[in-house]
Amino acid sequence: MHIVIDDTYSSGGMSLSKYVTGDRRTHIAVAIPDSQVSHLRGEMQDCLECVRRELKVQANEFHFVDIYNRNGPWSHLVDMENLHIFEIFAKVYSHYKWKVHIQTIDDRTFEDHPFIQAAGVVDGLDLSKRSDLSLFCLLVKLKDIYTIRNHGQLTLIVDNRTDGEQGTPVGHSVFSERAPFFKGSFESSSEEPLLQIADFIAFCINRTTNLGIKSRRTDTDYAFLDLVATMEINSDELQKVQLERGFSVSDFDEGHRLDRVAKGLE
Repeated sequence: MHIVIDDTYSSGGMSLSKYVTGDRRTHIAVAIPDSQVSHLRGEMQDCLECVRRELKVQANEFHFVDIYNRNGPWSHLVDMENLHIFEIFAKVYSHYKWKVHIQTIDDRTFEDHPFIQAAGVVDGLDLSKRSDLSLFCLLVKLKDIYTIRNHGQLTLIVDNRTDGEQGTPVGHSVFSERAPFFKGSFESSSEEPLLQIADFIAFCINRTTNLGIKSRRTDTDYAFLDLVATMEINSDELQKVQLERGFSVSDFDEGHRLDRVAKGLE
């Protein structure tokens, strides 16, 4: 099994939501069977070549925050061309339905679990930093799910945060019991096309959350929410709630409240 991981985060600003707090750090993992890896890498490269040719985009990877906001090489896209790229990837995901795992660390995490006293460094991850703690907690979760008995060899690929991090091992302490059936490293999304799939899912989840706490939404916003809904992301951590167009932040929060009640958190 190959597992590709990317991160996403919120700004530190105040939110209108009671449950979605600022300074969120989230990591998204997408589990891809080994048998699909070679084909997907080729398909991703072919898709990028098609976009370069048809849309005259000089990009070396799909980076979805830039595509959505039409930044950098995507700045000249018009007439919803950027969302058409999202539609292509949504269809790809809907076909494969890869399992998605999510871990978030935010203010509420520590309020709900005051016993968490994160400190120290594990596999180069500084657990006093929310971004590193989020990744570490996700790795621990994945360790319990992807056992040697059920999944054999595990290849973990994490999007690197700095150029100097590329190729650096990650996760070997957490997955020490799996050796030699484990390999984990930080890699560049421009060099490893599979990471662009994780980037796509991470953006969709984060953008959906941000739109949920937005006071006003445009037609484009609703089109995006509808597109993400059609994907039916395969994740145990995602709460699925149907809301009417024009829903309020209070409506959004009510879904969170009911989920927390079911989990015994309220």
